[in-house]
Amino acid sequence: MVWTGRATRTIRSSLEHEIELADLRRAWGPLNLENYTRCLSRPGLDIQMVLARRDKVVMPAISESLISSLKNDGGRPRILKLNCGHYSLGRLPYILHAGLSLKRFLY
Repeated sequence: MVWTGRATRTIRSSLEHEIELADLRRAWGPLNLENYTRCLSRPGLDIQMVLARRDKVVMPAISESLISSLKNDGGRPRILKLNCGHYSLGRLPYILHAGLSLKRFLY
């Protein structure tokens, strides 16, 4: 996420001269949800994901990779894709769509 997102370029520029990408992936591995897709895909665990199609922080390709991994491990996540960016997801009208989707998910 840090290496590919436009909004995270400053973080990447501060790290890339200090650590190799492979070492960074290993260090941040516990934060990577793709490392836990088998656990997250277990029977009886419902998952909802809200994605921003124009996200510049968590690039859509990263989200799609996580969804594919979940499905490959037998998970059936409920996906809501909104035509907004990472930060605009918290603004009207997108936050209303996300909130209503969450309400339906919890029922």
